Amino acid sequence: MTSFSFIHNESKYTEELIKLLNSQWPRSEYSRKASIDKSNDNFPLYLIMKLKNNDEKEEIIGCLTISTILNNDKDSNISLLLENVLIKSNYRGKGYGKIIMKQGHKIMKEKDFKISYLSTNDQKEFYKTFGYIECDPISTSNFSSNSEKKETNEDTIDDSEKVSNLLRIFGGNSKLKKTTNANLVWMKLNLE
Repeated sequence: MTSFSFIHNESKYTEELIKLLNSQWPRSEYSRKASIDKSNDNFPLYLIMKLKNNDEKEEIIGCLTISTILNNDKDSNISLLLENVLIKSNYRGKGYGKIIMKQGHKIMKEKDFKISYLSTNDQKEFYKTFGYIECDPISTSNFSSNSEKKETNEDTIDDSEKVSNLLRIFGGNSKLKKTTNANLVWMKLNLE
């Protein structure tokens, strides 16, 4: 039986969550922990999915992150960004991804949000099963953060600079700053 909690309510799972996330998207443990430590009831939220193993001990088998983005959609003041959707490799293909996605959407609706965005390299068809549709990339200037805002023309910023801006906001491996991903697809879901 699966159970859910927010990492900020069960910090004893922080190291296990770091290992799970770094198994898919390597980052320094310090940077990853700094991001996880920001989890709170008002966003960003790190949702963990746990399962009791044969020893009756709970282990993290999945996670996702929900963050706010500022007025990316004309019809809402604040939208949400779904990130870090991940199921531990030995539990994939067993329906746990659908379970954690449904829980994430339930949380978004309970908090009265209308729009969810995400990006993916290789799971577009999976997200379509929840009603996500392809959309234009969201602007990095719309992430809610404490970073200084500067006047820029979005048309003059290349993809490597956008990736660099995301890494500046969320942290990450500096070796990745100048890479781009031609397979990256942005998707949007109306939660109503």
